[in-house]
Amino acid sequence: MGSPFREPVLAPPRGFRDILPTEARELRAIERALSETFTRHGYVPIEPPMVEHVMPDSGPERHRSMQFLDRDGSLVALRPDITTAVARLVAQRYRDAAGALRLSYFAPVFREEPAMLGAERQHDQAGVELVGPSGPLADAEVLALLAESLARCGLRDATIEVGHVGVVRRAFADLSDDDSAPVMEALREGDHVGAFRRAADAGMRDVELARARNALAARGRAIESIDIEGVEELREVIHLARDLFAGEPLWGIPNLSLVPELPYYTGVVFEALHPKSGFPIATGGRYDLLLGAFGTPRRATGFAINVPRLHLALFESGWRPERERTLVALRPAEPRVVAIGAVAERAGLEIVESTVVDRDTLRLADGRVVTAEDLARELA
Repeated sequence: MGSPFREPVLAPPRGFRDILPTEARELRAIERALSETFTRHGYVPIEPPMVEHVMPDSGPERHRSMQFLDRDGSLVALRPDITTAVARLVAQRYRDAAGALRLSYFAPVFREEPAMLGAERQHDQAGVELVGPSGPLADAEVLALLAESLARCGLRDATIEVGHVGVVRRAFADLSDDDSAPVMEALREGDHVGAFRRAADAGMRDVELARARNALAARGRAIESIDIEGVEELREVIHLARDLFAGEPLWGIPNLSLVPELPYYTGVVFEALHPKSGFPIATGGRYDLLLGAFGTPRRATGFAINVPRLHLALFESGWRPERERTLVALRPAEPRVVAIGAVAERAGLEIVESTVVDRDTLRLADGRVVTAEDLARELA
């Protein structure tokens, strides 16, 4: 006997979802706004593959990647991050390139998440990478571009916090590299209490612990009292970025407690926050050592926008896409007349219902009979 009939599984796998027309139209509007802004500043689009080889030293993000064995036995993964893929691409395709590379992308990423959290394992990410230039002006260019990109999408009241991983590392210079590594790991996880406990257990002097606590507590004008190499650079980057994109209100808040989750950042870092989102909308910063891991040492900086979080913040703030052209739905007056028919999914579009009278005229839902030319002028 054959196997009993089984109902088809209609729901997508855990952590994946269908995006229906209304949301898809809104996401496309965000993509257009971001892509146009990136292009306006000279960033050209790239599309790395969805699947990348898993490197032996992939770091802490390796446990979040969705891995599987290829048919040749090699371990591959759906990319959990675009920046690492871009670093690999630059090392392969632009090994001998001179000058600045300005690259942009809008693509999905995939990350394993605990089942109990109900989190999405796929989402769109948009961003840029500036490869080659270094120094405050290069960092300011990317930081200002993030602020402008969010504004061009229509986001208001975003706060961009700016920190410096180099300053944080120097705050724990009393420790050896081996002892400071777990301290930085705890900071990346947001565990400041654990970080200082590890530093104390490793023998960091009380006076240096107090100095480090004071540094990581500095936000806004309070950083002016911090005497650690890199603080002046941080302030200069923020001032230059504000000159490049003024924005309203004044944006860019120094915050030395900001230590991103990803471990490859080396200098100025930043994240964008919004009252309507409980998580950062965007993160970025300088990562001068990442390309060296692929055999092509080059300086680089960039940012990545979590598109669903940006979409949610925009939507909760009252944003809607710009009005698109009205769709005229045509119902046939008789079977032999070809027409579009009824619209089952409106997707937020403005739709005018009508019935075909003859080749030149339509009857609208309010009873009026108009010509196609008259309707077109009315909807223009």
